[in-house]
Amino acid sequence: MSLKNTTSHLFELKVRYSEIDSQNIVYNSHYLTYFDIAISELMDSTFNQEKYIQNTGNEFHTINVNMSFKASAKLNDQLEIYSVIKAIGNSSITFQQEIYIKNSDELLNLSEIVWVNTHQKTHKSVAMPDELKEKFKKYLINPK
Repeated sequence: MSLKNTTSHLFELKVRYSEIDSQNIVYNSHYLTYFDIAISELMDSTFNQEKYIQNTGNEFHTINVNMSFKASAKLNDQLEIYSVIKAIGNSSITFQQEIYIKNSDELLNLSEIVWVNTHQKTHKSVAMPDELKEKFKKYLINPK
């Protein structure tokens, strides 16, 4: 199932020269940056992250990443990054993402990324407020 046909968040970007390697394709670590930027944009569309950090002392940290490479992006390719929330836990969020060449069904990369809500002073995971969990449901696939 493509994330294109869900209530996904869409972020678009253009591959820049600094992101390609000597093979003239996007260097693999940049896909993680693309996914991270897309998640940040999804979060910004959901709530005020800066205010949340200031008010709670909590921030989200990446604890797990799984990526699968399907094809390579090249210089100046226009990319579409689709992001959804696969699961909302007590303190964690699991994101599912896919990268396509714009206006095509050519899947380049997909990922599953887990973030945990963490108190910055203690570096311990803490429960997310219920109101925040409710806001995340906007992008939740297969809600229960």
